[in-house]
Amino acid sequence: MKKYFPIYIALAFLTIIGVGQGMFNLFDLKADATKVEKKVFTHYESLFNSMSLTTTDKKKVKLKDIKAPIVVLNFWATWCKPCLVEFPSIVKMKEKYNDSKVVVLGINQDDENQLKGIKKIEKKFKLNFKNVADTDGSILEKFMISAIPVSIIFHKGKVVQVSNGAHDFSSEETYEKIDGLLKN
Repeated sequence: MKKYFPIYIALAFLTIIGVGQGMFNLFDLKADATKVEKKVFTHYESLFNSMSLTTTDKKKVKLKDIKAPIVVLNFWATWCKPCLVEFPSIVKMKEKYNDSKVVVLGINQDDENQLKGIKKIEKKFKLNFKNVADTDGSILEKFMISAIPVSIIFHKGKVVQVSNGAHDFSSEETYEKIDGLLKN
């Protein structure tokens, strides 16, 4: 027995390490987050391919029929300060990329005086993109969004980025990303 004691100790040690590694891999939260993110992206892409929206100027837009390779859905509200902070950068980005390259659709979440509020913000910030009044919150609910602003960037119907919180759409990083996507 004494002769095999070191072997038993080594086997016990290796077993503990193996079980520990297995448990570590089992509870690897980063891997789970990636799986969840892929499921969410797949859900967004499914919505993109099936959803029609009506803009505040009564035009029906089928997302999958938009000719531009890049589509940005920007969820916002008039009472949301970070949402309003984004608008100058979105306007600047839209000045750089016309509707044949990038289409932005704002999806407004206001409860009261929605159309009046949208028109006021469009005028104040000189918005150069269409907006959709999500009167009953159904669009927000379908996209499972719990806090705004959120922007979902699609390239040819595939999600390439989801921004939670205010995003600088006129940054060099964003322009480089868009330029790269437009080359594909």
